[in-house]
Amino acid sequence: MRAARLLVIAAACGDPADPHASVDASVDGAGSTWATYTIAPGAHVATVADETAMNPLAALTSVGGRDYEFIFDPSAMYELTAPVDPADQLDWNKLPGLSDCGTVDLAVDGAMFGWRWRLDLVPRVLEVTAYANNAGVHLTPQDPLVILDAEDLEAREPLRYRVYREPAQYRFEIAGSLRGRAITAATTISRRCTSDPIELLAWAAGFYFGGTSTAPSPITGRIHEISFVP
Repeated sequence: MRAARLLVIAAACGDPADPHASVDASVDGAGSTWATYTIAPGAHVATVADETAMNPLAALTSVGGRDYEFIFDPSAMYELTAPVDPADQLDWNKLPGLSDCGTVDLAVDGAMFGWRWRLDLVPRVLEVTAYANNAGVHLTPQDPLVILDAEDLEAREPLRYRVYREPAQYRFEIAGSLRGRAITAATTISRRCTSDPIELLAWAAGFYFGGTSTAPSPITGRIHEISFVP
């Protein structure tokens, strides 16, 4: 992660007390446009603004993985007031990922990062983890890969997320810097269809809320995706 990029983002953030404060579209200082995901109240799937042909990837693709920077903001500090199930606050929401094993449904087979806001912890935090579905079975590591607090979300600084297929496993990597501290995390989850090719036709999914319940309030995130290179 380039320090110059982080400095430009911090300067362009606007009022950190406003959960929906905007940042400039060209936040990396080199003219590269960041797209904005917005999940509306009552929705699971985000709409996208300022997207380009490859940022973010969407629909059918044959890439082996995804490589992007993502900015969470304070809108991720959500609270379900009328959950479908009382435990839905602990459901994992999803960052952009890929389906796998010949399906376009990531809920059946696929790999992505999961995220959730923990109201039950003091202080409240946002957890980010590796998340895969294996024939409909949800797989996550025992502990989250990264934990972000309210000040991290207010900083609106990007982390780099890489999720990609290897023959027998999915590999997950997060790297970057938040408020001056280095972040590096990685793990793997087993892949069911080990004989399928790495660059198998797949569905490139976006920013998603749920679980079972829909978003209780507007939730936004910024993404800058680059071509995946193993």
